[in-house]
Order: sequence, then C-alpha cells, then structure tokens
Amino acid sequence: MRYEGKSEEDAVETAARELRRAPGELKYRVVRDERSFWGGRVVEIDVENGANAPPREPPREVAPPPRTEAAEGEVRDADAFAAAETTLTELLSAAGFLVEIRRQASEEEMVFELIGDDVEPLLANRGEGLSGLEVLTGRIASKRLGRPVHPRLDAEGFRAHQKESLEELALKSAEEAKRTRHPQLLPPLSPGERRLVHLALAEDPEVETESEGEGFLKRVAVKLKST
Repeated sequence: MRYEGKSEEDAVETAARELRRAPGELKYRVVRDERSFWGGRVVEIDVENGANAPPREPPREVAPPPRTEAAEGEVRDADAFAAAETTLTELLSAAGFLVEIRRQASEEEMVFELIGDDVEPLLANRGEGLSGLEVLTGRIASKRLGRPVHPRLDAEGFRAHQKESLEELALKSAEEAKRTRHPQLLPPLSPGERRLVHLALAEDPEVETESEGEGFLKRVAVKLKST
C-alpha cells in the first residue's frame, strides 16, 4: 500500500493512522520524493505490511469544464469562510507571522490575501510556503467543518503571476502537441495548478488535457483530441 505526505514523517504518520498501527511497526520504502512546478513537496512511501488495509482505487482526473469547482464539493458559504479564516489566523499566529488577512470577493474561489512584511518567506522557492499553508488551512478547516473547504491564499500578486505562467506553459504545450502530434507531459502540479492548465485549454477545439498519476501532485498530458 502506498501513502503520501509533505515529508517522509508525514507520509509515515498517515500510513500508521490509516492502518491503525504504530509508526515504528511499519516497514516501508520511499518510492517518490519530488517537488511541484511551484515548489510544493510530496513524499510517497510503499508500506510492506499494509496488505490488510482496504485497497484504494486511484482516481482518474480529467479536464473540468469552466467553473465546475463548486460541483466538486468546494464550499464557499459563510461558515466555510469563517472556518478557513479562523484556521489561517491560528496557523499564522502559531508560526509568528504578523500579517493582515483580507477576504477577496470571488464567485469562483474562496480567496484570502495576506498583506505585510512577513509574507516574503512564504513566497520563497516559488511560493512553497504559501502553497503549503493553503493546503494545511484547507485540511484543518475541512475537518473542523465536516465538509470540504478549499481556500486560496495570495500575497503580492503571486497567484496572478502563477496563473499567467501556467497559462503560457499550457498554450506552448498545446502548440507543441499540434506540431509534433505527440502528447506533451507537464511537470508535477498541484490540484489548483492543474485546474489552471485545464481551463486554459478548455476552449481549444484541437487538444484535450488529462491528469496522470496518483496523489496530490500529478502531471497533465496535453494531447490532440481523438477523431
């Protein structure tokens, strides 16, 4: 059985929790340790003595049509906003970050903008800290609320730059797929990053996109549509 986390220790803890065993009882090997296009890290382990756990069917992710995030279980109501904002405030306070949190009005996403000098470390390594904080905020808020909550965090226009870069990458990959008539495989991306790629090419009549792989980070294949 395979389990993943943001570090080897995190992956082991996840496996131990799901298998109901102590971490020290697990025999495992690291099968994947990589960073996403924007710096997020994922570690995957293969647990040798996890045969008694129920098998997990890897999800197959395909390109979504525009504005379908709400249909996938994302909650943007007042309770979800409050849970996410409270969680984010607590995490930043615990880490010693002095920043202002502002909600951004958006029909498509739950967005919080972080303002202040302390946001700089979060933007290092192509926003690794910001992405990690975003994932952690969502997980804790979802657990507290009992339903999926997927906040988006931004600071100093980072997400706009990220969106522009990924859209440019998607368009270049589409042109290359048309030129060579071969699928183009993008680097490992987070769910939010993959969605930007899917949406960037959703209206292209010649190509389609599909996510490949398992776990949090997946690669997007850009290929010609079947005739």
